[in-house]
Amino acid sequence: MFLRCFAGVALTEAEYVFLAELPQAQYQLPHRVTCDLEHGHDSDHIAFCQSIGADEEAAWWITWNSDRRMRSLVELPFCCDDCIAADACLLPDGHPGRHSFELTTLLVPPSDLDLLRPVRSSTP
Repeated sequence: MFLRCFAGVALTEAEYVFLAELPQAQYQLPHRVTCDLEHGHDSDHIAFCQSIGADEEAAWWITWNSDRRMRSLVELPFCCDDCIAADACLLPDGHPGRHSFELTTLLVPPSDLDLLRPVRSSTP
């Protein structure tokens, strides 16, 4: 197994509200996410936020650069149209690095990672 990236970002209030108001949202929203890509990637970070519809036909992700100044919410399909259900990749289509089923996370999160703390901000 290979490690996932350690980078994390908190959703702003505007990002959280946008995702919370999506019709047919399937999951409880986090206030903070960590990058879903393989550790050591050389592209922007990306983390899954929400999927839409019972068949999860749409997926919303947040992307951010290394200094967290450039960020956006994007709708991207999941990877692996040809993956079988047992090893479906839960990353966006076209992602760099290994597939999600090849990755693992650390059992101890970084000390500054507060998953339950909401973040207040007026910027989207």
